[in-house]
Amino acid sequence: MELTDAERLILSNQYQILAKLDNDEHYALMAETLRRGYKWLYDEYLEQSLWPNVDDDKAEFVVDVLDLYSTLKASYSELEDKSGIEAREVKFPGFDGNNEGDLMGFANFLLKHGRFDDVLNKGGNNSHMPTVEIYRRMLQAWRDMGEPAYPYSKEQIRQLLDARKYR
Repeated sequence: MELTDAERLILSNQYQILAKLDNDEHYALMAETLRRGYKWLYDEYLEQSLWPNVDDDKAEFVVDVLDLYSTLKASYSELEDKSGIEAREVKFPGFDGNNEGDLMGFANFLLKHGRFDDVLNKGGNNSHMPTVEIYRRMLQAWRDMGEPAYPYSKEQIRQLLDARKYR
């Protein structure tokens, strides 16, 4: 990570403040490391501290999936005749923590920001199986249906749920 001298000074000052507030020698050491320009040491620490940016396409995909499930769940709750559709079917299964951790992490962080709390579980949103392709099929089915608005009909809900199955 390349830092300008100004960025190093700002970070050093912030670490110095944290060292005083938390009475933590580690922060004081980081402040000194940054001031002295020991790039190898602070690079290693900062790279371990920062997660890679979630690109916009992935973020939009997560939001689209959560929005779809939010609308599915709300539409299902308004149906008078729920026969043929079980409540568990419209519940968001999550993303796979092993293979889709960045997506799961972003979804969980949306919950921390008070977003999609009607869909996301506070205890975690790990599907324990890959789900991206399933959600892509569901979103494609939604587009193929002409991007219907809320509330979805029983038939539309069934069609979206059926899209989860591999074709």
